[in-house]
Amino acid sequence: MEIFPVMKPGLLILSFVQEVVPNLIVELALRGPVTVLDGGNCFPAYRIAQLIRRKSTQVDAISKRIFIRRAFTCHQMLNLLETSAALSQPHVLLDPLATFLDDQIKPSEAGRLFTLCLQHIERIQLSAPVAILLKSVIPAEKEFLLTNLCERADEIFAHTAPGQPREQQLDLFQGL
Repeated sequence: MEIFPVMKPGLLILSFVQEVVPNLIVELALRGPVTVLDGGNCFPAYRIAQLIRRKSTQVDAISKRIFIRRAFTCHQMLNLLETSAALSQPHVLLDPLATFLDDQIKPSEAGRLFTLCLQHIERIQLSAPVAILLKSVIPAEKEFLLTNLCERADEIFAHTAPGQPREQQLDLFQGL
């Protein structure tokens, strides 16, 4: 699975594959500046530093190309997106839906705020590629957020990691 070749301005890429996060960020940083908006508090700083050291001797210079901003609530995520300049550098959003999972945020309010977030993602997407990497399990009452995001994505990457068994449904009537 190669996300990097499809990273072009105007595209929204959605991935459910967490293993690509460090490699994607490092590959983007090796080519220029990259903005990371972390909604799931899952920025893999140590792993990224390791990968940069393997690929270059200019660790400090490349690390300074990665601009990290974090949000812990859906209101903060909206603020991050509102205040993000529509620069030509790639944007990577790490688990932005995690900020909408607070039980205190009703589904109607989450939907309103997420619609505004999507408008800002589309604004950023006009001048830069945007990759959204998801890992949160979405409760049923807020599953519409994921549906809305998937409907707007130009590319969706999902697979079971190697070595992980695929879930199999058990046969209820086995042996009857």
